[in-house]
Amino acid sequence: MRETRPTRRAWRYVAAFGLLIVLAAAAAIYQAWLRQPAVHDFDVSDTALVVLPLHTGSQHDDAVLAQGFSAELIERLAIIKDLRVIGNASAQRAVSENFDSRQLQWRLGATHSLSGTLRIQATQAYVELRLIDVASGQVVLAQTYGRAIDEMSLLSQDIALGVAKSLKLLIPAVPDAARIEPDAYRSYCEALHLAEDRARALESLRALVAAQPNFARAHAALAREIVGEARPERLAPGELEEIASEAKRALDLDPYLAQAHVTLAILACRTGDWARCMPMFQHALELNPSDTFGRMAYVYWLGALGFVDQGLREAEIAWRLDPLSPSANFTRGRLLDTVGRHAEASRYLEAVTPPSAGLVYARWHNAVWRTDTDAAAKLAVSIPESDGFREAYLVVSEALIEPRLWSEALPLISTSERATGRMDVLRLLTPDPDYAVIVGGLEGMLRNGWPSYYLLLWMPEYAKMRHDPSFQDFLKRTRLIDYWRAAGWPPQCRAEGEGALCD
Repeated sequence: MRETRPTRRAWRYVAAFGLLIVLAAAAAIYQAWLRQPAVHDFDVSDTALVVLPLHTGSQHDDAVLAQGFSAELIERLAIIKDLRVIGNASAQRAVSENFDSRQLQWRLGATHSLSGTLRIQATQAYVELRLIDVASGQVVLAQTYGRAIDEMSLLSQDIALGVAKSLKLLIPAVPDAARIEPDAYRSYCEALHLAEDRARALESLRALVAAQPNFARAHAALAREIVGEARPERLAPGELEEIASEAKRALDLDPYLAQAHVTLAILACRTGDWARCMPMFQHALELNPSDTFGRMAYVYWLGALGFVDQGLREAEIAWRLDPLSPSANFTRGRLLDTVGRHAEASRYLEAVTPPSAGLVYARWHNAVWRTDTDAAAKLAVSIPESDGFREAYLVVSEALIEPRLWSEALPLISTSERATGRMDVLRLLTPDPDYAVIVGGLEGMLRNGWPSYYLLLWMPEYAKMRHDPSFQDFLKRTRLIDYWRAAGWPPQCRAEGEGALCD
Protein backbone atom coordinates (compact mmCIF):
# COMPACT_ATOMS: atom_id res chain seq x y z
CA MET A 1 0.00 0.00 0.00
CA ARG A 2 1.49 3.32 -1.07
CA GLU A 3 2.06 5.92 1.70
CA THR A 4 0.11 9.14 1.24
CA ARG A 5 2.21 12.31 1.64
CA PRO A 6 0.84 15.81 2.17
CA THR A 7 1.18 18.16 -0.78
CA ARG A 8 3.13 21.42 -0.54
CA ARG A 9 -0.14 23.33 -0.49
CA ALA A 10 -1.34 21.19 2.41
CA TRP A 11 1.90 21.86 4.28
CA ARG A 12 1.36 25.57 3.74
CA TYR A 13 -2.15 25.30 5.22
CA VAL A 14 -0.78 23.37 8.20
CA ALA A 15 1.98 25.92 8.71
CA ALA A 16 -0.45 28.82 8.42
CA PHE A 17 -2.83 27.18 10.87
CA GLY A 18 0.03 26.55 13.28
CA LEU A 19 1.14 30.17 13.01
CA LEU A 20 -2.40 31.34 13.81
CA ILE A 21 -2.40 29.17 16.93
CA VAL A 22 0.95 30.56 18.02
CA LEU A 23 -0.20 34.14 17.38
CA ALA A 24 -3.46 33.55 19.24
CA ALA A 25 -1.58 32.09 22.19
CA ALA A 26 0.86 35.00 22.15
CA ALA A 27 -2.03 37.46 22.05
CA ALA A 28 -3.69 35.73 24.99
CA ILE A 29 -0.45 35.83 26.99
CA TYR A 30 0.02 39.51 26.09
CA GLN A 31 -3.54 40.39 27.16
CA ALA A 32 -3.03 38.51 30.43
CA TRP A 33 0.21 40.41 30.96
CA LEU A 34 -1.57 43.70 30.38
CA ARG A 35 -4.03 42.82 33.13
CA GLN A 36 -1.28 42.23 35.67
CA PRO A 37 1.11 44.81 37.13
CA ALA A 38 4.76 44.21 36.40
CA VAL A 39 6.29 42.21 39.20
CA HIS A 40 9.79 41.96 37.83
CA ASP A 41 10.83 45.49 38.78
CA PHE A 42 11.77 44.52 42.33
CA ASP A 43 15.38 45.23 43.17
CA VAL A 44 16.98 41.78 43.32
CA SER A 45 19.56 43.13 45.77
CA ASP A 46 16.81 43.74 48.35
CA THR A 47 16.43 41.50 51.33
CA ALA A 48 12.67 41.13 51.32
CA LEU A 49 10.72 39.18 53.91
CA VAL A 50 7.15 37.94 53.72
CA VAL A 51 5.64 37.14 57.11
CA LEU A 52 3.04 34.46 56.44
CA PRO A 53 0.16 34.56 58.94
CA LEU A 54 0.81 32.18 61.81
CA HIS A 55 -1.14 28.95 61.95
CA THR A 56 -2.93 27.62 64.99
CA GLY A 57 -4.48 24.25 65.45
CA SER A 58 -6.77 25.30 68.27
CA GLN A 59 -9.96 27.27 68.64
CA HIS A 60 -11.11 30.24 66.52
CA ASP A 61 -10.19 32.64 69.32
CA ASP A 62 -6.56 31.61 69.00
CA ALA A 63 -6.74 31.97 65.20
CA VAL A 64 -7.80 35.59 65.64
CA LEU A 65 -5.02 36.03 68.18
CA ALA A 66 -2.50 34.63 65.69
CA GLN A 67 -3.75 36.99 62.99
CA GLY A 68 -3.37 40.03 65.23
CA PHE A 69 0.03 38.93 66.45
CA SER A 70 1.20 38.40 62.84
CA ALA A 71 0.24 41.98 62.00
CA GLU A 72 2.15 43.28 65.03
CA LEU A 73 5.15 41.14 64.07
CA ILE A 74 5.24 42.75 60.61
CA GLU A 75 5.42 46.15 62.29
CA ARG A 76 8.26 45.03 64.57
CA LEU A 77 10.26 43.60 61.67
CA ALA A 78 9.69 46.63 59.43
CA ILE A 79 12.18 48.75 61.37
CA ILE A 80 15.09 46.39 60.62
CA LYS A 81 17.60 48.31 58.56
CA ASP A 82 17.88 47.26 54.88
CA LEU A 83 14.95 44.85 55.13
CA ARG A 84 11.80 45.22 53.02
CA VAL A 85 8.91 43.63 54.89
CA ILE A 86 5.99 42.78 52.65
CA GLY A 87 2.59 44.02 53.75
CA ASN A 88 -0.12 42.01 55.45
CA ALA A 89 -2.59 42.05 52.54
CA SER A 90 -0.11 40.36 50.21
CA ALA A 91 0.94 37.89 52.93
CA GLN A 92 -2.71 36.95 53.57
CA ARG A 93 -3.29 36.39 49.86
CA ALA A 94 -0.14 34.29 49.56
CA VAL A 95 -1.52 31.95 52.21
CA SER A 96 -5.08 31.85 50.86
CA GLU A 97 -3.81 31.03 47.35
CA ASN A 98 -1.15 28.62 48.64
CA PHE A 99 1.82 30.33 46.96
CA ASP A 100 4.89 28.20 46.36
CA SER A 101 8.46 29.55 46.58
CA ARG A 102 8.49 30.67 42.95
CA GLN A 103 5.29 32.68 43.41
CA LEU A 104 6.64 34.28 46.59
CA GLN A 105 9.66 35.42 44.57
CA TRP A 106 7.88 36.42 41.35
CA ARG A 107 4.68 37.95 42.67
CA LEU A 108 5.92 39.43 45.95
CA GLY A 109 9.62 39.92 45.30
CA ALA A 110 10.37 37.98 48.49
CA THR A 111 13.84 36.62 49.20
CA HIS A 112 12.83 35.08 52.55
CA SER A 113 9.66 33.79 54.17
CA LEU A 114 8.80 33.55 57.85
CA SER A 115 6.16 31.03 58.83
CA GLY A 116 5.16 29.17 61.94
CA THR A 117 2.59 28.26 64.55
CA LEU A 118 1.22 30.02 67.61
CA ARG A 119 0.33 27.78 70.57
CA ILE A 120 -1.30 28.91 73.80
CA GLN A 121 -0.67 26.63 76.78
CA ALA A 122 -2.09 27.73 80.12
CA THR A 123 -0.42 31.10 80.82
CA GLN A 124 2.28 30.78 78.15
CA ALA A 125 2.44 31.64 74.44
CA TYR A 126 4.83 29.78 72.14
CA VAL A 127 5.70 30.64 68.54
CA GLU A 128 7.48 27.99 66.47
CA LEU A 129 9.15 29.72 63.53
CA ARG A 130 11.02 28.87 60.35
CA LEU A 131 12.87 31.54 58.36
CA ILE A 132 13.57 30.23 54.86
CA ASP A 133 15.61 31.49 51.91
CA VAL A 134 12.94 31.02 49.23
CA ALA A 135 15.39 30.75 46.32
CA SER A 136 17.40 27.88 47.79
CA GLY A 137 14.90 26.46 50.25
CA GLN A 138 17.56 26.67 52.97
CA VAL A 139 16.30 27.07 56.54
CA VAL A 140 18.02 30.16 57.94
CA LEU A 141 16.38 30.04 61.38
CA ALA A 142 14.27 27.41 63.13
CA GLN A 143 13.41 28.29 66.70
CA THR A 144 10.63 28.31 69.26
CA TYR A 145 10.07 31.54 71.20
CA GLY A 146 8.07 31.63 74.41
CA ARG A 147 6.73 34.25 76.79
CA ALA A 148 3.94 34.68 79.28
CA ILE A 149 0.67 35.60 77.59
CA ASP A 150 0.79 39.11 79.05
CA GLU A 151 4.11 39.62 77.21
CA MET A 152 2.91 39.15 73.62
CA SER A 153 4.44 42.44 72.49
CA LEU A 154 7.75 41.48 74.10
CA LEU A 155 7.48 38.17 72.26
CA SER A 156 7.24 39.98 68.93
CA GLN A 157 10.34 41.99 69.88
CA ASP A 158 12.26 38.78 70.65
CA ILE A 159 11.37 37.36 67.24
CA ALA A 160 12.36 40.56 65.42
CA LEU A 161 15.77 40.49 67.12
CA GLY A 162 16.24 36.84 66.18
CA VAL A 163 15.34 37.45 62.53
CA ALA A 164 17.63 40.48 62.30
CA LYS A 165 20.53 38.50 63.74
CA SER A 166 19.93 35.56 61.37
CA LEU A 167 19.88 37.85 58.33
CA LYS A 168 22.92 39.76 59.62
CA LEU A 169 20.96 43.02 59.65
CA LEU A 170 20.66 45.77 62.25
CA ILE A 171 17.55 46.60 64.24
CA PRO A 172 17.23 49.94 66.07
CA ALA A 173 16.93 49.79 69.83
CA VAL A 174 13.42 50.55 71.10
CA PRO A 175 12.05 50.55 74.64
CA ASP A 176 10.50 47.32 75.82
CA ALA A 177 6.81 47.05 75.06
CA ALA A 178 4.40 47.20 77.97
CA ARG A 179 2.81 44.05 79.35
CA ILE A 180 -0.85 43.68 78.46
CA GLU A 181 -3.42 41.50 80.20
CA PRO A 182 -4.17 38.41 78.08
CA ASP A 183 -7.90 39.11 77.79
CA ALA A 184 -7.17 42.69 76.72
CA TYR A 185 -4.73 41.58 74.03
CA ARG A 186 -7.24 39.04 72.75
CA SER A 187 -9.97 41.69 72.65
CA TYR A 188 -7.60 43.95 70.72
CA CYS A 189 -6.96 41.26 68.10
CA GLU A 190 -10.68 40.54 67.84
CA ALA A 191 -11.38 44.24 67.25
CA LEU A 192 -8.83 44.33 64.43
CA HIS A 193 -10.58 41.30 62.94
CA LEU A 194 -13.83 43.31 62.90
CA ALA A 195 -12.38 46.00 60.62
CA GLU A 196 -15.05 45.39 57.96
CA ASP A 197 -17.79 46.06 60.52
CA ARG A 198 -16.95 49.59 61.61
CA ALA A 199 -19.70 49.94 64.20
CA ARG A 200 -18.74 46.75 66.05
CA ALA A 201 -15.02 47.51 65.80
CA LEU A 202 -15.55 50.97 67.33
CA GLU A 203 -17.75 49.56 70.09
CA SER A 204 -15.14 46.93 70.95
CA LEU A 205 -12.20 49.36 70.91
CA ARG A 206 -14.02 51.97 72.99
CA ALA A 207 -14.86 49.35 75.59
CA LEU A 208 -11.25 48.17 75.56
CA VAL A 209 -9.65 51.59 76.12
CA ALA A 210 -12.14 52.30 78.88
CA ALA A 211 -11.17 49.07 80.62
CA GLN A 212 -7.45 49.30 79.79
CA PRO A 213 -6.53 53.03 79.72
CA ASN A 214 -2.79 52.23 79.45
CA PHE A 215 -3.08 50.00 76.36
CA ALA A 216 -1.34 52.23 73.80
CA ARG A 217 -2.07 50.08 70.73
CA ALA A 218 -5.78 50.02 71.52
CA HIS A 219 -5.91 53.84 71.69
CA ALA A 220 -4.01 54.08 68.39
CA ALA A 221 -6.26 51.50 66.70
CA LEU A 222 -9.39 53.37 67.82
CA ALA A 223 -8.06 56.67 66.47
CA ARG A 224 -7.16 55.10 63.12
CA GLU A 225 -10.49 53.31 62.82
CA ILE A 226 -12.35 56.62 63.18
CA VAL A 227 -10.01 58.67 60.97
CA GLY A 228 -10.38 56.11 58.19
CA GLU A 229 -13.94 57.36 57.74
CA ALA A 230 -13.29 60.96 58.75
CA ARG A 231 -15.70 62.67 56.37
CA PRO A 232 -18.13 65.16 57.90
CA GLU A 233 -21.24 63.27 56.79
CA ARG A 234 -19.97 60.03 58.37
CA LEU A 235 -18.69 61.34 61.71
CA ALA A 236 -20.84 61.28 64.80
CA PRO A 237 -20.73 64.38 67.05
CA GLY A 238 -17.48 64.54 68.96
CA GLU A 239 -15.64 61.92 66.87
CA LEU A 240 -13.18 64.44 65.40
CA GLU A 241 -12.10 65.42 68.91
CA GLU A 242 -12.01 61.75 69.89
CA ILE A 243 -9.55 61.00 67.08
CA ALA A 244 -7.07 63.59 68.33
CA SER A 245 -7.52 62.61 71.96
CA GLU A 246 -7.01 58.87 71.36
CA ALA A 247 -3.99 59.37 69.10
CA LYS A 248 -2.31 61.70 71.59
CA ARG A 249 -3.03 59.29 74.45
CA ALA A 250 -1.44 56.47 72.43
CA LEU A 251 1.72 58.52 71.86
CA ASP A 252 1.92 59.54 75.51
CA LEU A 253 2.08 55.83 76.30
CA ASP A 254 4.26 54.79 73.34
CA PRO A 255 5.82 57.52 71.15
CA TYR A 256 6.98 54.86 68.63
CA LEU A 257 3.44 53.94 67.45
CA ALA A 258 3.46 54.91 63.78
CA GLN A 259 -0.28 54.60 63.27
CA ALA A 260 -0.96 57.28 65.90
CA HIS A 261 1.44 59.66 64.13
CA VAL A 262 -0.34 58.93 60.81
CA THR A 263 -3.69 59.72 62.40
CA LEU A 264 -2.50 63.10 63.68
CA ALA A 265 -0.90 63.82 60.29
CA ILE A 266 -4.23 63.22 58.55
CA LEU A 267 -5.99 65.56 60.99
CA ALA A 268 -3.37 68.27 60.37
CA CYS A 269 -3.78 67.95 56.61
CA ARG A 270 -7.56 68.09 56.92
CA THR A 271 -7.25 71.50 58.61
CA GLY A 272 -4.73 72.77 56.03
CA ASP A 273 -1.83 72.74 58.49
CA TRP A 274 0.60 71.59 55.78
CA ALA A 275 3.76 72.52 57.69
CA ARG A 276 2.81 70.03 60.43
CA CYS A 277 1.19 67.22 58.49
CA MET A 278 3.97 66.51 55.98
CA PRO A 279 6.79 66.02 58.55
CA MET A 280 4.42 63.94 60.69
CA PHE A 281 3.77 61.57 57.80
CA GLN A 282 7.50 61.29 57.14
CA HIS A 283 8.25 60.52 60.79
CA ALA A 284 5.49 57.88 60.91
CA LEU A 285 6.90 56.11 57.85
CA GLU A 286 10.37 56.11 59.40
CA LEU A 287 8.89 54.32 62.41
CA ASN A 288 7.00 51.78 60.28
CA PRO A 289 8.02 51.70 56.60
CA SER A 290 5.60 48.81 55.92
CA ASP A 291 2.51 50.79 56.95
CA THR A 292 0.83 50.92 53.54
CA PHE A 293 -2.25 52.66 54.99
CA GLY A 294 -0.08 55.52 56.26
CA ARG A 295 2.00 55.65 53.09
CA MET A 296 -1.05 55.80 50.84
CA ALA A 297 -2.58 58.57 52.94
CA TYR A 298 0.73 60.42 52.49
CA VAL A 299 0.54 59.79 48.73
CA TYR A 300 -2.85 61.44 48.39
CA TRP A 301 -1.92 64.46 50.47
CA LEU A 302 1.31 64.91 48.50
CA GLY A 303 -0.87 64.90 45.39
CA ALA A 304 -3.20 67.44 46.96
CA LEU A 305 -0.25 69.80 47.45
CA GLY A 306 0.82 69.41 43.82
CA PHE A 307 3.82 67.17 44.51
CA VAL A 308 2.47 64.52 42.17
CA ASP A 309 5.79 63.03 41.05
CA GLN A 310 6.84 62.57 44.66
CA GLY A 311 3.44 61.08 45.40
CA LEU A 312 3.90 58.62 42.54
CA ARG A 313 7.28 57.55 43.94
CA GLU A 314 5.66 56.90 47.32
CA ALA A 315 2.82 55.00 45.61
CA GLU A 316 5.40 52.81 43.90
CA ILE A 317 7.05 52.12 47.27
CA ALA A 318 3.66 51.20 48.76
CA TRP A 319 3.08 48.79 45.88
CA ARG A 320 6.54 47.24 46.26
CA LEU A 321 5.80 46.70 49.95
CA ASP A 322 2.35 45.22 49.35
CA PRO A 323 2.01 44.32 45.65
CA LEU A 324 -1.22 42.31 45.99
CA SER A 325 -2.99 44.87 48.17
CA PRO A 326 -6.10 46.23 46.42
CA SER A 327 -5.44 49.67 47.91
CA ALA A 328 -1.79 49.74 46.79
CA ASN A 329 -2.74 48.83 43.22
CA PHE A 330 -5.59 51.37 43.18
CA THR A 331 -3.37 54.14 44.55
CA ARG A 332 -0.55 53.47 42.08
CA GLY A 333 -3.08 53.44 39.24
CA ARG A 334 -4.60 56.76 40.32
CA LEU A 335 -1.20 58.46 40.57
CA LEU A 336 -0.17 57.12 37.15
CA ASP A 337 -3.38 58.56 35.73
CA THR A 338 -2.62 61.88 37.44
CA VAL A 339 0.71 62.20 35.61
CA GLY A 340 -0.89 61.16 32.30
CA ARG A 341 0.46 57.58 32.06
CA HIS A 342 -2.96 56.08 31.41
CA ALA A 343 -2.00 52.78 29.76
CA GLU A 344 0.18 51.88 32.75
CA ALA A 345 -2.53 53.03 35.15
CA SER A 346 -5.03 50.68 33.52
CA ARG A 347 -2.90 47.65 34.40
CA TYR A 348 -2.89 48.49 38.11
CA LEU A 349 -6.59 49.33 38.24
CA GLU A 350 -7.36 46.01 36.54
CA ALA A 351 -5.34 44.25 39.26
CA VAL A 352 -7.53 45.54 42.13
CA THR A 353 -9.04 42.37 43.58
CA PRO A 354 -11.59 42.29 45.06
CA PRO A 355 -13.09 45.43 43.47
CA SER A 356 -13.45 48.42 45.81
CA ALA A 357 -16.39 50.80 45.94
CA GLY A 358 -14.74 53.56 43.90
CA LEU A 359 -12.99 51.29 41.40
CA VAL A 360 -15.60 51.50 38.66
CA TYR A 361 -15.28 55.30 38.57
CA ALA A 362 -11.49 55.18 38.42
CA ARG A 363 -11.63 52.65 35.60
CA TRP A 364 -14.29 54.66 33.74
CA HIS A 365 -12.20 57.84 33.81
CA ASN A 366 -9.10 55.89 32.87
CA ALA A 367 -10.93 54.51 29.81
CA VAL A 368 -11.98 58.04 28.83
CA TRP A 369 -8.41 59.35 29.15
CA ARG A 370 -7.26 56.45 26.99
CA THR A 371 -10.02 57.44 24.50
CA ASP A 372 -11.54 53.96 24.84
CA THR A 373 -15.14 55.13 24.76
CA ASP A 374 -16.51 51.61 24.23
CA ALA A 375 -14.89 50.44 27.50
CA ALA A 376 -16.23 53.55 29.28
CA ALA A 377 -19.77 52.81 28.09
CA LYS A 378 -19.58 49.22 29.37
CA LEU A 379 -18.24 50.35 32.74
CA ALA A 380 -20.99 52.96 33.15
CA VAL A 381 -23.59 50.19 33.07
CA SER A 382 -22.02 48.61 36.19
CA ILE A 383 -22.19 51.78 38.31
CA PRO A 384 -24.65 51.13 41.19
CA GLU A 385 -27.88 53.08 40.87
CA SER A 386 -27.78 53.77 44.60
CA ASP A 387 -24.69 55.98 44.13
CA GLY A 388 -26.77 58.65 42.38
CA PHE A 389 -24.38 59.07 39.43
CA ARG A 390 -25.26 56.17 37.14
CA GLU A 391 -27.62 57.95 34.72
CA ALA A 392 -25.21 60.85 34.28
CA TYR A 393 -22.31 58.48 33.52
CA LEU A 394 -24.42 56.51 31.03
CA VAL A 395 -25.37 59.57 29.01
CA VAL A 396 -21.92 61.22 29.25
CA SER A 397 -20.45 57.99 27.89
CA GLU A 398 -22.68 58.40 24.85
CA ALA A 399 -22.05 62.16 24.58
CA LEU A 400 -18.32 61.56 24.31
CA ILE A 401 -19.09 59.65 21.11
CA GLU A 402 -22.02 61.76 19.90
CA PRO A 403 -21.58 65.40 21.09
CA ARG A 404 -25.20 66.39 20.39
CA LEU A 405 -26.16 64.35 23.47
CA TRP A 406 -24.47 66.84 25.81
CA SER A 407 -27.80 68.67 25.98
CA GLU A 408 -29.22 65.59 27.70
CA ALA A 409 -26.14 64.95 29.84
CA LEU A 410 -25.85 68.39 31.47
CA PRO A 411 -29.21 68.25 33.33
CA LEU A 412 -28.37 64.74 34.57
CA ILE A 413 -25.06 66.01 36.00
CA SER A 414 -26.98 68.65 37.94
CA THR A 415 -29.47 66.02 39.12
CA SER A 416 -26.66 63.81 40.43
CA GLU A 417 -25.25 66.77 42.36
CA ARG A 418 -28.58 67.48 44.04
CA ALA A 419 -28.96 63.79 44.92
CA THR A 420 -25.48 63.38 46.42
CA GLY A 421 -24.76 66.85 47.78
CA ARG A 422 -21.40 67.22 46.04
CA MET A 423 -19.99 68.37 42.73
CA ASP A 424 -20.01 65.77 39.94
CA VAL A 425 -16.52 65.56 38.40
CA LEU A 426 -18.13 64.81 35.02
CA ARG A 427 -18.32 68.61 34.71
CA LEU A 428 -14.66 68.57 33.67
CA LEU A 429 -15.58 66.68 30.49
CA THR A 430 -18.31 69.03 29.34
CA PRO A 431 -17.70 71.15 26.20
CA ASP A 432 -17.57 74.44 28.12
CA PRO A 433 -16.57 73.64 31.71
CA ASP A 434 -17.23 76.22 34.44
CA TYR A 435 -13.84 76.11 36.16
CA ALA A 436 -14.94 78.26 39.10
CA VAL A 437 -17.63 75.71 40.00
CA ILE A 438 -15.28 72.78 39.42
CA VAL A 439 -12.39 74.21 41.46
CA GLY A 440 -14.81 74.99 44.29
CA GLY A 441 -16.15 71.44 44.16
CA LEU A 442 -12.68 69.92 44.21
CA GLU A 443 -11.73 72.15 47.13
CA GLY A 444 -14.70 70.75 49.03
CA MET A 445 -13.50 67.24 48.31
CA LEU A 446 -10.02 68.20 49.49
CA ARG A 447 -11.40 69.43 52.80
CA ASN A 448 -13.89 66.61 53.27
CA GLY A 449 -11.72 63.61 52.48
CA TRP A 450 -12.38 62.44 48.91
CA PRO A 451 -8.70 62.13 48.04
CA SER A 452 -8.85 60.31 44.73
CA TYR A 453 -10.89 63.07 43.13
CA TYR A 454 -8.91 66.16 44.01
CA LEU A 455 -5.94 64.73 42.12
CA LEU A 456 -7.85 65.93 39.04
CA LEU A 457 -6.51 69.39 39.87
CA TRP A 458 -3.07 68.37 38.64
CA MET A 459 -3.73 66.29 35.54
CA PRO A 460 -2.16 67.38 32.21
CA GLU A 461 -5.59 67.07 30.55
CA TYR A 462 -6.92 69.90 32.73
CA ALA A 463 -4.13 72.47 32.46
CA LYS A 464 -6.68 75.15 31.48
CA MET A 465 -8.27 74.84 34.91
CA ARG A 466 -4.97 75.82 36.56
CA HIS A 467 -4.86 78.99 34.42
CA ASP A 468 -8.33 80.08 35.52
CA PRO A 469 -8.54 82.93 38.11
CA SER A 470 -10.53 80.63 40.42
CA PHE A 471 -7.45 78.43 40.79
CA GLN A 472 -5.44 81.37 42.19
CA ASP A 473 -8.17 82.00 44.75
CA PHE A 474 -8.12 78.30 45.63
CA LEU A 475 -4.35 78.40 46.30
CA LYS A 476 -4.80 81.30 48.70
CA ARG A 477 -7.85 79.93 50.52
CA THR A 478 -6.19 76.56 51.12
CA ARG A 479 -2.86 78.21 52.03
CA LEU A 480 -1.09 76.00 49.52
CA ILE A 481 0.83 78.94 48.12
CA ASP A 482 2.03 79.88 51.62
CA TYR A 483 3.32 76.35 52.10
CA TRP A 484 5.09 76.37 48.71
CA ARG A 485 6.84 79.65 49.53
CA ALA A 486 8.10 78.18 52.82
CA ALA A 487 8.84 74.57 51.83
CA GLY A 488 9.57 74.71 48.09
CA TRP A 489 7.57 74.69 44.87
CA PRO A 490 6.11 71.72 43.01
CA PRO A 491 7.99 71.12 39.73
CA GLN A 492 5.06 72.33 37.59
CA CYS A 493 4.53 75.61 39.49
CA ARG A 494 6.49 78.83 39.95
CA ALA A 495 5.89 82.15 41.62
CA GLU A 496 4.16 84.86 39.59
CA GLY A 497 3.40 88.07 41.45
CA GLU A 498 1.28 87.29 44.49
CA GLY A 499 0.13 84.04 42.97
CA ALA A 500 1.59 81.08 41.07
CA LEU A 501 1.72 79.87 37.50
CA CYS A 502 1.16 76.12 37.30
CA ASP A 503 1.62 74.33 33.97
